Amino acid sequence: MEKLKQIIVDKVFDSKNIRKISENSSLVKKENQWMMDFKSVSMSEEFLSLFVEEFDKAFIGKKVQVGGMESGAIPLIVALRLKSETVCNSFYVRKSRKKSDMSNFYEGEILKSVPIVLVDDVLNTGATFLKQEKILNDEGHSVNFIFSVIRFRDEKYYKEILEKNIDIISIFELSNFKNELGTENILDINNKLSIPKDKFKVVWGKKLTEYYDNNFYTIIPKSGIVLDEDSIYTGCDDGSFYSVSKSDGSMNWKYKIKFGVKGKNIFSTPAQSEKYVFFGAYDGNLYCLDKKDGKVIWVFFDADYIGASPWVENNKYVYIGLEFGFINKKGGVAKIEIKTGKKVWCNYEMSGLTHASPVSNVKLNIVVCGCNDNFVYCFDRKSGELLWKYKTEGEVKYGCVFDEKRKLVIIAGMDGGVYLINVKTGELYHKFEAMFGFYSNPVIKDDTLYIGSLDKRVYAFDIKNKVVKWEHKTGGRIFASPTIFDNSLFIGSNDGNLYELDLVSGKEISITIFSERIVNKIIAVKENNKNILYVKTFLNQLYKMEENKNLKPFK
Repeated sequence: MEKLKQIIVDKVFDSKNIRKISENSSLVKKENQWMMDFKSVSMSEEFLSLFVEEFDKAFIGKKVQVGGMESGAIPLIVALRLKSETVCNSFYVRKSRKKSDMSNFYEGEILKSVPIVLVDDVLNTGATFLKQEKILNDEGHSVNFIFSVIRFRDEKYYKEILEKNIDIISIFELSNFKNELGTENILDINNKLSIPKDKFKVVWGKKLTEYYDNNFYTIIPKSGIVLDEDSIYTGCDDGSFYSVSKSDGSMNWKYKIKFGVKGKNIFSTPAQSEKYVFFGAYDGNLYCLDKKDGKVIWVFFDADYIGASPWVENNKYVYIGLEFGFINKKGGVAKIEIKTGKKVWCNYEMSGLTHASPVSNVKLNIVVCGCNDNFVYCFDRKSGELLWKYKTEGEVKYGCVFDEKRKLVIIAGMDGGVYLINVKTGELYHKFEAMFGFYSNPVIKDDTLYIGSLDKRVYAFDIKNKVVKWEHKTGGRIFASPTIFDNSLFIGSNDGNLYELDLVSGKEISITIFSERIVNKIIAVKENNKNILYVKTFLNQLYKMEENKNLKPFK
């Protein structure tokens, strides 16, 4: 053990930047603390041999199988599989599903009757292990042990892991290096314990589609969910549109379109009026169905494809973005009368495909829609006449919001810009910029705009003062639009986590872990005096979650 410790001191820790950790230190600002890099020894025969030796001491007399998350754990897994006397099987878990072939979440066979040990070089917050546990649990496997070279924190920090009856074993903890490096076990910021990952419990979960009916490869927002008093409505990759009971997840009815294109069927998030529900499909049609029984009321035939989401105005009209496959006709916006299914107007002035969804504002008498041709278009709501268009630096893929206080329309582009445009003149009021693009809708509360970006961050922009109030980094790209509920912001990420953030500070309040990406907006409501979340994942899994009011701090 001492030899292994010395290797870590000499080769893993960056001694030039070592600083004693205090309770108020930041794990993000590496220039203010020590650094650690196991990659320098991950292929070292001496290090791996000593690691295997310590592993076998911990599991002497047992037969186990080992796994871990790519790519850091892979050298450890291979060394154990080849040299360990206790390991009889191995596998590794992908950070996200493979986008080709069998779309696996893990590689290798997992034995049903053999204890599973997840391995890694460090155990820090435990988020990586909890993610793997969720993936394996969804596949019918239970994790029994976690084994790491160094555990960063006091064991009581790992509440969610311990409550799952998973034993934590580490060769070292950070305090073992106090004399050599001036380090000690990291305490949570401001002495707080870990962010709760069990604040919301599953009331029911439902797989809407069969596994191989899912589209694994097109990673963009898919068909989201809308609710009425009794039901949930959504479309799926297999071309089926569902009405599901809110109470237990049972199916009320299902309507299936006849065809799609290029692996796409229904990516349009539905909208609803008092009696009807509307959605577009990649067969080029906009459908109006009766909410009670799924009966087709009318179908609007005009486009070659519809990936955009409809927008309903005053239970009288529905707007939709259109896509065409012609050289001189690519995109447009249509306004349809709900009562008859007849078009009020169509405008085909867009020179690119219209993936974005139109949004109307009755008070301002306009309809605004972005386009793949790098323009934002503003139409007269009654006539469909083009009032102005604004050129952005990238494609505009999603919808907009209105800031009526300042007479602005706010829309985000794939260039990483959030554009605040004067609704009367079409002139730019201000532009916020992120590190990468946006494929989601912004939301506004008071004078603050919130949005998630493909740079993995959630941003809060102060519209009045034109500054970024805070940003919060997640573990994956963000396609989901944010939801504001009470004083919290809920948003999903490609890392499979649903984040609850404080609106004022952006700090994490809770994290709910899913095995799949969350690429659509979640719905948060209060039912029977309970806080309820409705969540749909990338692979068409639908969940109803209830806040755990009995959750107590772990001590």
